[in-house]
Amino acid sequence: MPSLPRLMLTCLILLTAACSQFKETGRAISDENGIMLDSEEHLLGQKRYQITVRGSSILFDGQAEQFFNRRAEEYTHSLGCKGWKLISYQSGIENTLFGARRYARGVVECL
Repeated sequence: MPSLPRLMLTCLILLTAACSQFKETGRAISDENGIMLDSEEHLLGQKRYQITVRGSSILFDGQAEQFFNRRAEEYTHSLGCKGWKLISYQSGIENTLFGARRYARGVVECL
């Protein structure tokens, strides 16, 4: 039977290793109902940007497109675009260490 200090050290190492898989993906945002989301944006070139919005699999259900459109509007407006055009869009569920998360990802072009 392992000693308590050795068991605690082993648990700490395993916890640290699991946490090292996480990275900051963007900025946390919330809507007027307090639903927390995470978003990230990447420049693809030629005034095109990939925007990803992630949220809880329960609270985000059925609202992925709505939250994506809102984030695309906010982001392109902050860049000084007069509008934006959707080039591609997909949504689904991704697995994480703490369970499933819904996501919406698309490419938009700044007009």
